[in-house]
Amino acid sequence: MTSTTTQFARIALFTLTTLFAIGSQAQETMSAHDMSQMPGMSMDQSQKTYPLNGRVVAVDVANQQVTLEHDAVTELNWPAMTMPFKVADAKLLQSLQPGQTIMAMFTANEGAAPTIVSLHTM
Repeated sequence: MTSTTTQFARIALFTLTTLFAIGSQAQETMSAHDMSQMPGMSMDQSQKTYPLNGRVVAVDVANQQVTLEHDAVTELNWPAMTMPFKVADAKLLQSLQPGQTIMAMFTANEGAAPTIVSLHTM
C-alpha cells in the first residue's frame, strides 16, 4: 500500500509542478505584451467606470462640462444629487440640451473631477 501512496504522491507532485511551470510561462508571455495600447484594454485599474442615469440641467461647452441631476450611484455610495461633470470628449456635448434624460458612464478617480466617458440621450 505504501508504494501505491508513494506513486500517487509522485504523480501529484509532477502534475502540480507541470501546472505551475505552464502558469509561469503564460504569465511571462502575457507580461511581454503591452496591451494598454489596445482599445478598451487599459491596465490602469483607476479607470473603473460607473453607470449614471439622470437629466441635463446645464451644458457648458467652453469648460467641457455638463451639470446633471442624477440618480444615486450605489457603487460609490453617492445619493441622488445635482452636480457638474467634466466630459472626456467635447463631442459628447453636441446637441445636448437642458431637460434631456441621459444614460452615461463616468470615471471617478481620486483627486480628479468625475469625468463622463460616454453619454446617450433617451
